[in-house]
Amino acid sequence: MFSANENILLRQHKRRVIEYVESTIPEDALDMGTSVMAMQVSCRQPGCVPLETAITVVFPKPPRKMKTKRRNNTPQQQLQHLKNNDNDNEEKEEIPSFPKPLLLNLEESRIGGNFKTRILKPLSDVTQDDVLDALPPSFTGGRRTVESICIKARDMIFAQIGQLVGGTDEESRDAVEGRKLVAEYLKLCLDEYVEKGCVPPEWGEKDGWGSNKKEEGKDNGNNNANNSEDKEVAKVATSATKANDTNKSGGDTKKWGEGNIVFKRPTEESDEDNDKKDGK
Repeated sequence: MFSANENILLRQHKRRVIEYVESTIPEDALDMGTSVMAMQVSCRQPGCVPLETAITVVFPKPPRKMKTKRRNNTPQQQLQHLKNNDNDNEEKEEIPSFPKPLLLNLEESRIGGNFKTRILKPLSDVTQDDVLDALPPSFTGGRRTVESICIKARDMIFAQIGQLVGGTDEESRDAVEGRKLVAEYLKLCLDEYVEKGCVPPEWGEKDGWGSNKKEEGKDNGNNNANNSEDKEVAKVATSATKANDTNKSGGDTKKWGEGNIVFKRPTEESDEDNDKKDGK
């Protein structure tokens, strides 16, 4: 529980943050009833900061419009009306909306919805720059874009790696290797995170995360090696089969005992050559 003085300080910080947000909203939108709420909430989920600031911008509800269908006077119109399970003089309510958004490119301001954002700091630490970083460009001076969110997430991840393993000031070999191992593991986990529909694992879960692709890579390497060996064996077998087929069908088609037989008489020159080979 907060003491009386703490509650007074908390209200002062809340009023200050609300003024920061209201300064980014056009005057005409504020005059139409746009209101801002800010509160400090605690988060006990893993990975959350202990205290954070939640901001909600409530836009006014647009007037409702009623569209009345014409009465079905002719019998054919009445019959068609009954087929469609409709009633005469039925009033159909349209979705209420303003002709254009109160804040440019912000759909919540057109239909009278709520815009919510968070700042990962307690109310006492929130500055005007923090508010501008948490609001999209639809608000005057807002700087929250996809690029800014990506850069912020990147910086937070790198900071966590430095705190867990060792920052850039520690240029020892172990610190550099440790950061490299963590980065490689996170790279695999991010790929699996995208493949699984951006659903994170349970806190502390390690089975099935960060190791599948390594094992698949090893299996693929072994399979590729086995496939290459199988291809070589198949190539040799194919060559042998072709040789046999050639001998059977094309190459030497004569059978034993067929064709002309030639007898060669020995000559004196051939006898001399044989004597030289025998060393005589």
